[in-house]
Amino acid sequence: MGSKETLEPAPVVLAPGALLQAARQARGWTPAEVADRLHWLPEVVGLLERDAYDRLRRPAFARGYIGAYARLLGLNETDVLAGFDLHSPDTVARSAGQCPRRLRPLQRTGVGIVIGLAVLALLILGLWWTQVGHAATHHLSGG
Repeated sequence: MGSKETLEPAPVVLAPGALLQAARQARGWTPAEVADRLHWLPEVVGLLERDAYDRLRRPAFARGYIGAYARLLGLNETDVLAGFDLHSPDTVARSAGQCPRRLRPLQRTGVGIVIGLAVLALLILGLWWTQVGHAATHHLSGG
């Protein structure tokens, strides 16, 4: 007779948000206390616990945020990040055969800053020009 093969179920890897939230609550900490300890905005903790990485100001740093949060709580960082790698939007999109979506630009103030700096430079140049012109006129008139 043939050998019996037993199929072992694959380990269930939870999304990191649930792990982080449960560990935080087990310590009796509020999201504000975690944010204070990590020097983050309080909203960041809530977004991580809901696995809403695309809502972070810089979604590319989500993995680092999760690692820091796991270390603070004394969790195994590697295990928590394995959950992130399985549940991150890019991984889910790739497994569904979709291309990862493009991230929105972080800020759209680049053109405004350049224009503002150009106007400031022109104002400074104009002020300098009037001062130099006034000094030259004053010097030529013998005064």
